Formats: sequence, structure tokens, C-alpha cells
Amino acid sequence: MVKTADVVIIGGGAIGTSILYHLTAKGMRNVVLLEKGLLCAGSTGDSAAIMRQHYSNEVSIRLVKKSLEIFQHFPDVFGTAVLHNVGWYFLVPPEAADLFHENMVQLKRLGVRTSAVSLEDAAEALPGLNLEGIGCVAFEPESGYVDPHGMASAFAAKAKSSGAEVYLQTPARDIKLSNGRVAAVVTDQGEIRTPVVVNAAGPWAKAVGQWVGLDLPLEVTRESEVVARIPADIPPLRHSVSNMVDRSYWRPERHGMLLVGVGHPKENELADPDHYSRDVSRDFVEDVSRRLSHRLPAMEDAVFVKGWSGLYTVTPDWNMILDKSPDVDGLYLAVGGSGHSFKISPAIGLCMAELIVDGAASTVDITPLEGARFTENTQLSSTYGGNRA
Repeated sequence: MVKTADVVIIGGGAIGTSILYHLTAKGMRNVVLLEKGLLCAGSTGDSAAIMRQHYSNEVSIRLVKKSLEIFQHFPDVFGTAVLHNVGWYFLVPPEAADLFHENMVQLKRLGVRTSAVSLEDAAEALPGLNLEGIGCVAFEPESGYVDPHGMASAFAAKAKSSGAEVYLQTPARDIKLSNGRVAAVVTDQGEIRTPVVVNAAGPWAKAVGQWVGLDLPLEVTRESEVVARIPADIPPLRHSVSNMVDRSYWRPERHGMLLVGVGHPKENELADPDHYSRDVSRDFVEDVSRRLSHRLPAMEDAVFVKGWSGLYTVTPDWNMILDKSPDVDGLYLAVGGSGHSFKISPAIGLCMAELIVDGAASTVDITPLEGARFTENTQLSSTYGGNRA
């Protein structure tokens, strides 16, 4: 293991690997990533990884728009494609129609390629769709879903080819300070002296913050998803869908499968990232089956073949903290993904690299995501309300 580094990143998920790559792309070479397990072993590997641009605050829209651009050019830079450009549909209830149209204006103003489509067009694109209770539908032709492992692995490999070091199954144990600033990261294999540490530890980010006396406003929640086999006698379900009407979502999987989950708002199930059940409950399977078969009646007899439970790390306003710590010199925060950081992780990595190297992010103004918003009463709000942005 190296003894010194210019930057040490704690966390090998979508955020950590993206920051690692973008630091090397800006010319840094002596950069280290520490991951307690394998790449994507935390929230990233469990993500539904749906790619959509329909956010309701400007900073998130700009971040996801830039991320889509990076995904679209992934083959040119990394030699592999990770975006499955199957298109994304958003089903909205009538009572949210005014908010929907208001937000569509903002999305188009910021350059997102999206359009409102008729219920008839949605039914044609989504065979067997029950139109009951749907007031509006949006369609994004450039969206779909992404391969989480492929993305993180490509970021890490490209960074390593530029001189970065990636240490797997090497948990960080502590951060040492000297005169109030970062001095070293402690691991079981020794210390790495460094002036800069990035906390991108996902569900363990709060614990990492506590090492240096920070009480980050983060909660960890347990989230479940299942995969169903699409019956052979119904047309293929080819698109990603976020269903605000029934608070569910689905997207295609390989071999005629469909990944399905329950959306927000809902009651959060708090969890300890080191001690929680990865199994899905019978109640969850019955609930998600009921929601899915109501919207897609042909899926009533679908067989659920597997499921798992992963973790969200959420902030009070369900938006990330992207910031330089005002309390610990040399500590940077990329924490609180809140269930949607995967799709914006490419732009997060770029902006955090700019913040570290240049002193400020220039690609997207990320100052609305500074941690001080939680004490200054400037939290971000959602157009649609509830506990998601």
C-alpha cells in the first residue's frame, strides 16, 4: 500500500469511483480509493439504476442532464456502453397535473428532451397498461437504465490506468487530523498520509463523519426490490417506468424479466448498514405484486424469481450534500444519495473533482447542495411534495 496520496476517497460505489476517475482526468495521479468490500458492494450494486431526467429542482436537473451526456459518450471514453436507452415513461395522477405541466416547462427550459404524451400513446407503448387514475404522462426518449457494475468498474479501471490506486476489501478505520486539518487515513494495512479525504462512503458516511467530530444529517433506510418473469404470452415490456399513480416503478431486465419496486412517498424503514436483512418480506412481495398487476393486469400471474433489500442514505430534504467541510480543512463530502444519486453520479464526480482541484465546481453550480442549507433553512423542495426530490 502507498504511504502518501494527494487525495484519498473512502467508498467504492458510483460516487467514489466517479470522483476517482474525474480527478485523474483533471491530471491528478497520486489518488487512492479505499473500499471496505468490492466495487458496488453497497447501495450502487443494489440500485434499480433507472435513468430519468424528470427532477423538480434546477441543480438536480443540470446534474442529471450532464450525467446523461457522459453516459451517452461512455463507449468513446471507456470502450463500453452502460446506458440502455430504452426510453422512460412517467405516469402522473390528475391531481398533480398542474405541477406536472409547470415542471415540464422548467425541464424544457433547461434543455431536457421530454414531452407530454397522450394516454393513448402511452397505452400503445406500454402494452396492457391500465389507464385508470392516470392524468398525465411524460416520455423521455433518451433515458432508460444503466449498468451499475459496468459504470463503476469502468471509472475505476480508467483511473487506475492513469496512475490511481484502488484498494478493495480495505476498510478505512479512522481519519487523523493535525491542527484541525486532514493528515492521514488509517487502514488495517497502515496509514496513508494525505491532505485531502473525500467521504463518499454511502450508508457508512455518517460514521466516517463522526471520526472527525461531524454529525452529518443522514439516515439510512432499507429499500426492497424484486424481479419478476414476464409471462411469455404478453408483449415485451421494453421501457423504464416511474408510476406516481401507484407509487411503483419498473424496468426491463435480461432474459424476459422485469425489475419492480415501490416508490415514494412511503414510511422510511431505518436500518443499521452493518446489521440488516437483505431478504424481501412476503408482505413486500404481495404489495408490489398488487401495485404492478393493477397497472399491468397481464402481470397478475407473473412469477417473482428473486428479490433483495439494499440501503438509501437520506438527508432531510432528500438531496445530496456536495461540499467542502467548513469544520475540517481538507475533508470533502459527497454523501446522502437519497435513492437517486446513481443517475447523477457521473456529474457529481466531475463537479467534486472541480471543487477539489479548482476550488469550485464550474460544470454545474452545486452550491445549493452545501451542507449549510440544513442550518440556514434553505433546503431544496420538491415540486410534487413527499420524501423524494
